[in-house]
Amino acid sequence: MLKVLKALFSGANRADNEPVALATGFDPVAMHWFDDTRMPLPDWDAIAEAERADWTREQRDGFYTAAAGHWLEAMAQSLGRHYRIHASEDFLLLSALEDRAAVVLLRFCQSVRRRIVRNLGPVSTSRADGKHVVIVFDTEDEYYDYIAHYYPEGGEYAMSSGMFVHAGYGHFALFEGEMEHMQPTIAHELAHCLLSHLRIPAWLNEGMAVNTEHALFPRLADPRTSLYSPNEIKAKHAAFWNADTIQEFWSGKSFLRTDDGNMLSYDLAKRITATAARHEASFFAFLFEADRDDGGLSAEHHLGYPLEHLVLVMLGEGDWRPRPDAWREGVERGQFRSIDAD
Repeated sequence: MLKVLKALFSGANRADNEPVALATGFDPVAMHWFDDTRMPLPDWDAIAEAERADWTREQRDGFYTAAAGHWLEAMAQSLGRHYRIHASEDFLLLSALEDRAAVVLLRFCQSVRRRIVRNLGPVSTSRADGKHVVIVFDTEDEYYDYIAHYYPEGGEYAMSSGMFVHAGYGHFALFEGEMEHMQPTIAHELAHCLLSHLRIPAWLNEGMAVNTEHALFPRLADPRTSLYSPNEIKAKHAAFWNADTIQEFWSGKSFLRTDDGNMLSYDLAKRITATAARHEASFFAFLFEADRDDGGLSAEHHLGYPLEHLVLVMLGEGDWRPRPDAWREGVERGQFRSIDAD
């Protein structure tokens, strides 16, 4: 695995020594809510109008942490059944987990965040917009009912166990399962969160997230645990990608597919991101300038070769170059989730 991603999780696991307590007594914030939603959803644009130009970074961070706390309190009341808020240095967690399980999950979040921030260096900015919010739903039905707020009415989307909601106050949503299953999801979505200030293409965003997840949990990358053998995966790639479907990949649309194209998009993103990151300095320069509106095309000079060469090794000769002038607005402009707020 490439240096920049191998280093993400080097060293022994360390548990944070600070206690994780039930979060109560958030500072008062004037909250604004959207109407006609199944669960409480704040209007973050309206809430942001209370910001003051003379606030320090710490004051701004405190304001949004308090606002997020009031939001989670409203969510807890709506969901019921023992949902509670727990806090750590950088996270707020809403869940129905027992205290000990909440402590373990938040310490894991802190540990993973520390490693990603350390190894991404200048790519990851310090927190200034409130603590990271993690919502762990008790059931799949509650999870899907919640994330449906961020998709077009009646639209289809791929099944998932968790996601980073890049809308309003960015946050993680997942449903409760065994801790060993929730932790990889947290690692994946936290990578998205810490890259969310960049306008990178979907393939690069997902490639970073999948490689981060696999670096921490190597068993997930073990071919023996895959549904398909390496030869079967290779054959599926060869059969699926062509001059049209590759444009879906570069634009981000293929990550929303509900067929094999979804799985193949993640696999291709993982592989070509690892290839691009072999030269760390060039990769970071590319990461800073890659724009989702053109799939990273305008930043390819940092790599030192045409962008389509990343897939040439895997897919062979073909018409693989991104053609952003052919993409429509919305999802086909690199917004790999319709909930993207930019």
